[in-house]
Amino acid sequence: MDKQVWDLDFCYEGPQSVRVSCHAGDFGSNALCNIVGDQPLFYIDDVDTEDDLAMFEEDQAMSYGLSASDEKFLAKMRQKIESYDKAAKSLSQFDITSVDKELDEFINTSSEKLTLERVLDYGCQSGIFKSYCDFISEKSITIELSETTTTSDYNSQKNMITLNPHMAMIDATTALIKSMRMAWHDKGGVLLNPLAFLPEEAVLLNRLKYADLDITKISYWWDLKLAGCNDIWARAMCGSDYDLCSAYAMEAMTDFRSIKSGLAARATFEKWFISARCKNIDRGIIQIMMGGHTDIEINNQDASRVIAMDVIIGMGRIVGGNNYLSPIAAQIMNDAMYMEVRDRSNANFLWFVSFERRMSQMEQELQGGEQKDETKTQNNHDNVISLPQGDTHNEHNESDNTYGASLYFLDHFRGF
Repeated sequence: MDKQVWDLDFCYEGPQSVRVSCHAGDFGSNALCNIVGDQPLFYIDDVDTEDDLAMFEEDQAMSYGLSASDEKFLAKMRQKIESYDKAAKSLSQFDITSVDKELDEFINTSSEKLTLERVLDYGCQSGIFKSYCDFISEKSITIELSETTTTSDYNSQKNMITLNPHMAMIDATTALIKSMRMAWHDKGGVLLNPLAFLPEEAVLLNRLKYADLDITKISYWWDLKLAGCNDIWARAMCGSDYDLCSAYAMEAMTDFRSIKSGLAARATFEKWFISARCKNIDRGIIQIMMGGHTDIEINNQDASRVIAMDVIIGMGRIVGGNNYLSPIAAQIMNDAMYMEVRDRSNANFLWFVSFERRMSQMEQELQGGEQKDETKTQNNHDNVISLPQGDTHNEHNESDNTYGASLYFLDHFRGF
């Protein structure tokens, strides 16, 4: 059989091209077989489409126990087609918005530029938000709208908070209250760079910072709910922070005094650490450490833990309420739920950073010890007293001993 022209994208034509050809029996078709590896592939390209349809109809008819010419079979097929048409008509009645239309509506909505007055008026429906506004006003911290800011940032050097005006109102106020919380920590003396601590304490303090900001966000949303903005809390309960919202709401609804006492915030704090949020937070700071960060200011292990304890206690202060972290500060420093790096890759990298730092510290200590030994040796040489100069002779002369010393070679006392 002559070789036919096949699709080169699917047909192998190497040194082991067509080895086997066969006739496909009653179909009246030619088939080619390519030996590829240990599994031959057969290609049939000229099967009659009408014959395939006939076989398909017969198979369908046999599945219903009818012949293709039977009127009952045709009636069954018509009934199915009518049911499909009814389903299509019912779907057409739904108001389905295209993706392009939703994107256009989102762009038109987000392009609306917020004013600072509107943002503050909306946020001050919450007592917590208003308390932070009074605090930054007292500390002369300014708020400015900036389109270059992603959401909101606090600049401690300029004593200023920037806010992106192209956001939804709830997102803008949420970002703003987080920045005001950062200003609260800065003026309270606990806004320290976690990288200034040893690696273990740096990871913990970095977690605490993000957890505290999320708790501030949840408490603000709950306060808006109490002010009548139920849609904000309903949306939050359907979002990615539903676990934090449920923990806060459970304590707040059980006893409303838990908001002021800090129990609701503490329950949310524990829920934050039980979740998998630590994984992504840890990855960021550990990668910075792996990049060669060497600006650690607190080298002593005991000093690092003591200062970290003070930062934890200071970070738990809330506006108009009790400190929610001070009762569990000691537990945070010792409990594996707060300290342990549960992700294996993050734990391996952190171990490498800690090991490298210990080796570098030991090397510095050894170099410092060598320098001390050299200094000590030099000091010993400086303390050597030179003998008075006199005539050197081999015979002992008592009269000469008053002016000089006799020197003797003691080579015969060497030890072998």
